[in-house]
Amino acid sequence: MESKADDRRCKRSDGQKWRCRETASLGKSYCEKHLAQLKSKTKNKNIQRERPKGDSDTDNPMKNCEKHLAQLKNKTRNKKIQRERSDGDSGSENPVKNCKLKEEKPNKKTEQRVSLMCHQCQRNDKSGVVHCSNCKIKRFCFECIERWYPGKTREEIAKNCPFCCRNCNCKDCLRQFIKKPCNMKVEPSVKLQRLKYLLYKALPVLRHIHTEQSFELEIEAKIRGVQLSEMDITRTKIDQSERMYCDNCYTSIVDFHRSCPNLRCSYDLCLTCCQELRKGCQPGGSESETSHQQSVERAQKQVTKSEDNTNLKRKRHGWENQITLAAVDSKTDVPPSFPNWRANPDGSIPCPPKECGGCGKVKLELRRKCKANWVTKLLKSAEDVTSDFKKQDIDMSQRCSWCQLNDSEENNDLQSEVRQAAFRKNSDDNFLYCPSAVDIADDEIEHFQRHWMNGEPVIVRNVLDKTSGLSWEPMVMWRAFRETGAKVKFKEETRSVKAIDCWDWCEVEINIHQFFTGYLEGRVHKSGWPEMLKLKDWPSSTLFEERLPRHCAEFIAALPYSDYTDPKDSGIGCLNLATKLPVDSLKPDMGPKTYIAYGFSEELGRGDSVTKLHCDMSDAVNVLTHTTRVKIAPWQQKKIEGLQSKHEAEDLCELYNERDDDNGRVRGKSLKKTHKLQIMSADSAECTKSENIVESDHLMPKQEQLSDSVDLGGIVRHEETEYVSESPDTLSLDHQRSERIQSALPHTNKVEAEQEHVQCSSDMMIGRLGGKDASGFCFSGNNTVDDIKKSNVRQTKDSLESNDGLDAAHGGAVWDIFRNQDVPKLIKYLDKHKKEFRHINNHPVDSVVHPIHDQTLYLNERHKKQLKQEFNVEPWTFTQYLGEAVFIPAGCPHQVRNTQSCIKVALDFVSPESLEECLRLTEEFRLLPKNHRAKEDKLEVRKMTLYAVSSALREAESLMSKLEMEL
Repeated sequence: MESKADDRRCKRSDGQKWRCRETASLGKSYCEKHLAQLKSKTKNKNIQRERPKGDSDTDNPMKNCEKHLAQLKNKTRNKKIQRERSDGDSGSENPVKNCKLKEEKPNKKTEQRVSLMCHQCQRNDKSGVVHCSNCKIKRFCFECIERWYPGKTREEIAKNCPFCCRNCNCKDCLRQFIKKPCNMKVEPSVKLQRLKYLLYKALPVLRHIHTEQSFELEIEAKIRGVQLSEMDITRTKIDQSERMYCDNCYTSIVDFHRSCPNLRCSYDLCLTCCQELRKGCQPGGSESETSHQQSVERAQKQVTKSEDNTNLKRKRHGWENQITLAAVDSKTDVPPSFPNWRANPDGSIPCPPKECGGCGKVKLELRRKCKANWVTKLLKSAEDVTSDFKKQDIDMSQRCSWCQLNDSEENNDLQSEVRQAAFRKNSDDNFLYCPSAVDIADDEIEHFQRHWMNGEPVIVRNVLDKTSGLSWEPMVMWRAFRETGAKVKFKEETRSVKAIDCWDWCEVEINIHQFFTGYLEGRVHKSGWPEMLKLKDWPSSTLFEERLPRHCAEFIAALPYSDYTDPKDSGIGCLNLATKLPVDSLKPDMGPKTYIAYGFSEELGRGDSVTKLHCDMSDAVNVLTHTTRVKIAPWQQKKIEGLQSKHEAEDLCELYNERDDDNGRVRGKSLKKTHKLQIMSADSAECTKSENIVESDHLMPKQEQLSDSVDLGGIVRHEETEYVSESPDTLSLDHQRSERIQSALPHTNKVEAEQEHVQCSSDMMIGRLGGKDASGFCFSGNNTVDDIKKSNVRQTKDSLESNDGLDAAHGGAVWDIFRNQDVPKLIKYLDKHKKEFRHINNHPVDSVVHPIHDQTLYLNERHKKQLKQEFNVEPWTFTQYLGEAVFIPAGCPHQVRNTQSCIKVALDFVSPESLEECLRLTEEFRLLPKNHRAKEDKLEVRKMTLYAVSSALREAESLMSKLEMEL
């Protein structure tokens, strides 16, 4: 009863003990007395709020009305000004709208008080600021202009500030999502022709899929003894977000497949494996190790579970895992051959034995994933739509008629539309198409297609000239990426990253700021040998748009030939098949991906900053967005030359089997084995280096930051800890990673006398650090052309000579791209000379599964000349300069060496011209061992083709109906 009475009491109280004893009004919380008091107070507050300061409603009502009218006029005038600015901004987003600072209203009070706060650093205590005359709001201090916008003068900032130009690199602007308007408009008739072109190029793959399924349907009809249609085949229903793979060869299943009806088994087999079994071959190919390796692994689990891969000191990758399994195979009681698994005489296929992953009890049944007759309908509709499509009759053996080639010196000029990249005799493809992005119209793709369908790379110059000019300087990217405070969303990537050390191809964990400082100023080993680090896919492609939205938008805007390269399903990239997958389906990771790496102009021979020879399953475009030239001291150049001579001597000893010890390695300093992190690298077979990171910059001039426990790379060394880094000056082929000892480099007095600067591609000058901090030594190389001139071989010109006499300050990378038709000869050469290459821990490569897909080999200048002499194979070799986009066709093996510190951003796409090559590569990857880095069918080219054809047919039929109505 008391609780009910308390509920009806007035809630007015003093906040402590006293409370009103009156009963609350009906439906209210207070009594009538306190309700009246509350209404009175609220009324008085509203009156005071409406009354202007310094005046009363009763003093001068006319004067008060005039003030209200003046305020309304000011608001109307300001809105009109903003509307005019937005109208004059080409329909794009008004930069003033996103400004966090409030606009200063042009009244008398604000005219007397002018803000000095800098938009970049948000401080008002700087020496001076520049006011933008365009937006009349933003201000930039002198210090920020000099540091973050070195390419702009104060006058340019005053005329049009970075915020108005949309290239402001302050933290807030860098993290804003910007949807840039699309100015590209394609005529319906032109788009219809391009859709027909896509369908025409997709027809061979579509016919291949249809033939496979029709053949399997005929065999199933013979097995059952009745006439069958696709409606009679049981459909396996799975979600769009799921992928179905063959349990034998790990290739994706797009529609027809065979599956075990046993619910406890559910073994799935693709049609290609079914055909191989009927032919009496091992399904998955003799090199795939699928059935036999599964037998070995299952036997190993039964015999000893303790001897699993956890005992390995580092994770092995692909071919290395194959060696490990072969080594332990002899210890395991496994039958000499894998269990007998063959097709029945009538064509039916039994479920494989348990040793191979099946149940071995029942026959596999034919199943389908898609709707009945979907592939048949797609094929018929595509043939009908393309029946009137006229293919261009182009003689691929002849030189492109659009490329105006002359035998003059201007062909070697960077401003020419062609660039000589090879010196093959009796060949018409020595020159590559190299247009300027400024001269390419939005809908101009015919000339590009002429070279692209022939499997030739294309270089597009000046792609950054079509963008807003956002800085790709590494410190700008780091500021946009960095997160501070308690609410850090991506804590694991905020302070440190895992980079690849090109000396031994091991992963090293390093502070992000230290990595970028080394990018600008260089890092060296204690012997004076340059330390080359690479950072691949940072931030990861899944987070690139989220963490660096402005840079992502800038990159996509820079891409030429948007019909092929637009990564969004926006209707622009109608020739990019990767955008045609359903929204809710699993899509392959096509990028964008960033590649940030140190570089050195000379070819070092060991520890070069390279991307080793490999072949992508899809097409790709790679844009060089930033380069930094780092200079080298003369004393260090002498050290490098001396070490190179010793390396060459070691290579000769190994090549001719002149080895000192029984293990086949040259004697060197005995080193202590150390613990290694088990982290898998995405670039190659990886091991790791365990390193504790110093939070402060290792190149800071303050000597008190360094102690006896800090090494030259800014990595903390504790006395009781073992480390996995052997300095290159040991010159031992037995490279186990050992602890680094803090010691100053020799000739520090010379370095102090040779204070130099680092010249960035953005003309940003950074002072070089001297003193005893030897890790601050900066280095750069000479022109790549000068290195080539050192060679005594003059009979065969090197393709890099085409750049002779040019300033290579902005040349960031040297590319070698091999022709498709030269791949068989290239593989023969690599198999023959595979022992001459080095990879993990700088050891010679012992085993090769596939010389290209392993991505463990890099052909230096000597190898390329030897390849030319023995097999008459020469790649396209050219230098990629700042702002150039390189288009690489699918199936073309390529390798890259960074001649400067550079930032590259790449995007994968699937063009109609490369569909057949993508399908061929899928079959090639299918034959690799199951643990190989390239084994998984990530692209799913068959599935992509079906959905692309379906989407193109819908668009083509819609356009045809619209065009018919207009007629």
